Amino acid sequence: MITKTYSFEKEGKINDVYTLENENGFKVEILTYGARILSIYAPDKNGVLGDCIVGCKTPEDYYGKNCYFGATIGRYGNRIGGAAFTLNGVRYGLEANDNGNTLHGGSTTNFDRVIWGAEIAGDTLILSHVSPDGAGGFPGEMKVKVSFTVTNDNAIRIDYEATTDKDTPCNLTNHSYFNIGSQDTVLAHELMIKSRKMTAVDKQLIPHGELTEIDGTPYSFFPAKLLGKDMFSDAEMIKHCNGFDFNYCIERETEKDLEHFAYVYDSESGRRMDCYTTLPGVQLYTACSTGNGGYVGKKEYVNHCALCLETQGYPNSPNCPQYPSTILKAGETYRETTVYKFSVVK
Repeated sequence: MITKTYSFEKEGKINDVYTLENENGFKVEILTYGARILSIYAPDKNGVLGDCIVGCKTPEDYYGKNCYFGATIGRYGNRIGGAAFTLNGVRYGLEANDNGNTLHGGSTTNFDRVIWGAEIAGDTLILSHVSPDGAGGFPGEMKVKVSFTVTNDNAIRIDYEATTDKDTPCNLTNHSYFNIGSQDTVLAHELMIKSRKMTAVDKQLIPHGELTEIDGTPYSFFPAKLLGKDMFSDAEMIKHCNGFDFNYCIERETEKDLEHFAYVYDSESGRRMDCYTTLPGVQLYTACSTGNGGYVGKKEYVNHCALCLETQGYPNSPNCPQYPSTILKAGETYRETTVYKFSVVK
């Protein structure tokens, strides 16, 4: 069941909140501003529903400083080094919003800062946006749809679709901050990511075409371990980031099928979140500086209050031909899917 449950006006435009709920009471709230997930209410081992999403206190607060909480990210999730790339012999300059690089699509036309159109199709909420040619420096008019579906096995399915009239980078993701327990941090969460390699990065977190083997290192979550085990490791990049902010190369069995790539488990609540995607990579971010942000949150947040599992193409791919291509060609359609499924371990 999908219901429009709240609306408010901001800057002369109407923003809507939709609630998607299944027959078990599992429910997800979606805001059209930024096409973002506001909350996910999932049962714990005692059957009590709890919100598994870290975010702002009210829907209106997302217009302030919000750290991309829950948002659909585009045109390009993660970083493009030097805020520029060359495509078909033409060099394109982008908006530099991260130490001279482009992060999450720039600063003026990024998808998390626009109101998306909404329609309900059966059990699916479809949000749409048209990004004009030249937006943020990117070529081509891009038409994007993001579909949210709550299933009766307590999952939120996110389907991405995009087309363009000019070849352009396209790397869409969702930036939800998950805390599936009731603790202030996720240090006691167990995490598995099916990955043996990361995209190697410089100190600005920009990869340059290399991959790093991570088996047996503090960076690895394969096999699973508690997030707190290596959160404060002396490993160079973990120490530099005050936690994890890295792209993991998923060990895929096929190129494009929907595959299980990760799980998160909280023993106190009994909640488990299993993650599936068609994409080749996932950015693990552990809210490394959220406690310093001064956000108007659902409560006062500290560092490592949540973790993000942002499914994606590899960062800086437009400048790294060694990586799987993230170029959407004119006349073709970008289609990718990510699923977060909640269950209980008693």
